[in-house]
Amino acid sequence: MTRLFFRVREYDGDLTADIEGQEFADLEAARREAIASNREMLGEKLLHGGALNGRNIEIADETGHVVDVINSRDVLFSGGQFRDYPDDVTQTAPTNAPSK
Repeated sequence: MTRLFFRVREYDGDLTADIEGQEFADLEAARREAIASNREMLGEKLLHGGALNGRNIEIADETGHVVDVINSRDVLFSGGQFRDYPDDVTQTAPTNAPSK
């Protein structure tokens, strides 16, 4: 297990640092958690207003070295298209489409 720290850097340069960190099996597990966290924060921005782009979640090791960066644009887009996620609960949400 590796202790990694998430630091949220907003588009205006404001930085929120994680001082406790979290234990992860590997960097990929931390990356998945950072993507999920960024998605959650984007959802809050949609609900309450605010810029959707420009946020980075920096994943740092115990020495403070940034080992990966998850950008909100990368969470929203892939290859110029909106990204799909297999855990998207809205895919199974009921719709008001008329029955045939």
